Amino acid sequence: MRLVLASASPRRRELLRLLGASYEAIASDAEERDDPVPEAVLAALPPFDLPRATHPSLLAWRKASHAAALAPGATILGADTIVVLGDEVLNKPRDPAHARQMLASLSGRTHIVYTGICVIERAEGGGMIQLDLVASEVEIAPLSPHVIADYVDTGEPMDKAGSYGIQGLGGRLVRGVRGSYTAVVGLPLVQVHRMLSAAGVVGLHNPESTYRRWLEQQGKDPLPWPPTQP
Repeated sequence: MRLVLASASPRRRELLRLLGASYEAIASDAEERDDPVPEAVLAALPPFDLPRATHPSLLAWRKASHAAALAPGATILGADTIVVLGDEVLNKPRDPAHARQMLASLSGRTHIVYTGICVIERAEGGGMIQLDLVASEVEIAPLSPHVIADYVDTGEPMDKAGSYGIQGLGGRLVRGVRGSYTAVVGLPLVQVHRMLSAAGVVGLHNPESTYRRWLEQQGKDPLPWPPTQP
């Protein structure tokens, strides 16, 4: 079976590789488009309280649908992650000052990271589309202006939604995660394992052991389990 990951994210590529999947990657910016969406996809979207245009599962479908057009006959995996504080979506910062502002707003508070997933199975005579949405609560420790400035100076926040990366130096800012840790990274292993297995992908590793192996490679200790999960 040909499996395609519709993502340029090195973090998603690494997690999928550790999960045991043999795949190729196609980068896509389709989440920025507003092409018409089939009614069947709209009807299948998981519940989401924010505007539909920001729905991570819809954005994941846009990526996967674009890749499917480039790789006919393949099974496609797409994912998209957004950071939400209250009812505000925190995208990538415009500049260092914007990054400092976002981190100050996250300081000492809990926000939600949503990752949407789409699997498109291309089978003879038709295909199957699976959609899912994973929400994880992330608690950020109280951050002093000095800590924020030092982190922004590393450059890491500049290409990260919410201005931090839990898999990198930004993990030091995180006090706790309630829900899927790998969803915060960008690819929730438990749900991806379930959806790919349903699409006929075989030979995948156990999500929990994959998560722990990834933590070891990153030099990170597991957070309390539960509430943190793979």
